[in-house]
Amino acid sequence: MEPRERQRRAGDLLLWAVLAAPVAYGRLTPPWHADELPPLAAALALLGTAVWIGRRWPLVAVLAVVAGSLVDGNVVFAIPVFGYLAGRRSDRAAPAAAVFAAIAVTGSVLNLGLLGTEPSTWFLLSSVLLFAGVFPWLLGRLRRQHRALADAGLRHTQAERRAEVERVRLRERARIAQDMHDSLGHDLSLIALRAGALELAPDLSPAHRAAAGELRASVAAATERLHDVIGVLREEHTLRPPGETVTDVVDGARGAGMTVDLRADDADLPPLAAHAAQRVVREALTNAARYAPGAPVTVDVARTADAVTVAVVNAPPPAGPLPGPPSHGSGLLALRERVRLTGGTLDAGPRDGGWAVTARVPPARSPTIRDLQGHIPRSV
Repeated sequence: MEPRERQRRAGDLLLWAVLAAPVAYGRLTPPWHADELPPLAAALALLGTAVWIGRRWPLVAVLAVVAGSLVDGNVVFAIPVFGYLAGRRSDRAAPAAAVFAAIAVTGSVLNLGLLGTEPSTWFLLSSVLLFAGVFPWLLGRLRRQHRALADAGLRHTQAERRAEVERVRLRERARIAQDMHDSLGHDLSLIALRAGALELAPDLSPAHRAAAGELRASVAAATERLHDVIGVLREEHTLRPPGETVTDVVDGARGAGMTVDLRADDADLPPLAAHAAQRVVREALTNAARYAPGAPVTVDVARTADAVTVAVVNAPPPAGPLPGPPSHGSGLLALRERVRLTGGTLDAGPRDGGWAVTARVPPARSPTIRDLQGHIPRSV
């Protein structure tokens, strides 16, 4: 049996015990007689049946306890409980309105027409139905609607969060595509230039000259196609100069008043690894300035045969973090996506009261067009 099913059965058993207590107390309180046992057993069985069917047919459980209250007055304590549960468990309001209307009409006909009940007694019974049945049902209905609204709000928030994460990933992939365009376009242009120089060499045979011309034309066409596919993703107004390095980012942070200790070995890094390292350092320094003002920061870029490791660690802020709206982590999401596409990993979290961002990027891995396929907007 599933744990959730066991929990539900235990809850039903507890509910039956609570509802059975006033019935058993009324029947077993001295002086009592042996003929009290059959009605007691019938009332307890009725309550058990109502609890059992209450999850599938909550309004039938309400009818059962209302009918049982005509035989044993202590069953009336179960009416508000099952009325509330019917409001919580019923999908629609119309069946409940029909059931309560039927109970009111039937009770009025029986009491006023057949049994000759006094109007004051009939009014008392009607009040019991209203306060013990209808009002608890309304409360349960309100609780159900409140829960539905809360669940809808949670689903909406989660959907917005997923959409925001996807937007950040797409935006970062677009930036990576832009970086690829810049780097590959530059390399292809150099190849075309060298092929053109080779084509003009005076001592080249006609066959080789024609091959060099075809190579130059092919490279030029490939550059144009690259521009058509990825070039439109270029940001029109970039605030960062092309080819910016980790040292440039750190110098800019120092110029803004931050205390940054740089231990960098970023010479001759592959273009995508250099871009990733620069973005990690920039984002980490921005977060340190925002959430740990005045704290010293250490930037360490180390290169081995297997990976380029970028670690940015800031100490706790001396005067505490500045007040402001909570971060949604979109910057770290973008970094994580960029590092993932280069085949690396990114870790970020608290360390010794401060914060540490560590990225490991393979020096020879670069994202390909296939990595970005399906994530470039169709308008491209």
